[in-house]
Amino acid sequence: MIFEIFAAMSADAVTSSRVYAMMKADIVRGRFLPRTLLVERALAEDYGASVTPIRNVAHQLVGERLLSLHPGGGFEIPSVTADSLQQLYSWHSQLIRMALNPKRLGEGMIELTVVSAENPPSVSEVAQAAENLFTRIAALSPNAEHRKAVQSAAERLHAPRRIEPTILNGTAEELAAVQALTAEGRRSDLVSAIWAYHRRRLRRVTELVAALNAAGQVPPRADITREN
Repeated sequence: MIFEIFAAMSADAVTSSRVYAMMKADIVRGRFLPRTLLVERALAEDYGASVTPIRNVAHQLVGERLLSLHPGGGFEIPSVTADSLQQLYSWHSQLIRMALNPKRLGEGMIELTVVSAENPPSVSEVAQAAENLFTRIAALSPNAEHRKAVQSAAERLHAPRRIEPTILNGTAEELAAVQALTAEGRRSDLVSAIWAYHRRRLRRVTELVAALNAAGQVPPRADITREN
């Protein structure tokens, strides 16, 4: 009996971990439009799990600010407004500049390949390159809170970053320039480049929000926004 109980608990933990990874990945990569209502029973069918782990994972993602509680019950993708995105970009800019460690700039920096004009990067590649770069910069900070905060911001910025190449020109080259300054350890120039990077987005935040709210970026596996 005890073995059966532990086996059931272990199976539940594995299911929850799997559901967490799948649901979080779908939300971060922009599978659902902002304000999409997520119905637990439909999610359970989509992810091949019971309602209980779906609900538990959804509450965990609410804590990570990737989901919101719907006033009428259930969960929804948080709405994105010009103000909220502007504040997120500003917060990310402040975090990165606080995380800069002049003693370690250039250590183990990742390489960003700027794809030629004949073979431009996909929106997913640009978004991932931005996350990799700024996460690596934050990793140079001796303060673990910087790393955690930058990672959290990166998850909430992933969908907007997939939109950026449709609004802003030269996003890959821009990231490569920031990477080069980081590798060279030129802190004063790097601070200016990081601020310029965020300022471009702050100036176009209304367009970015309109594009983000217009259409989902990743086709869903199934329609899970309403009950059958």
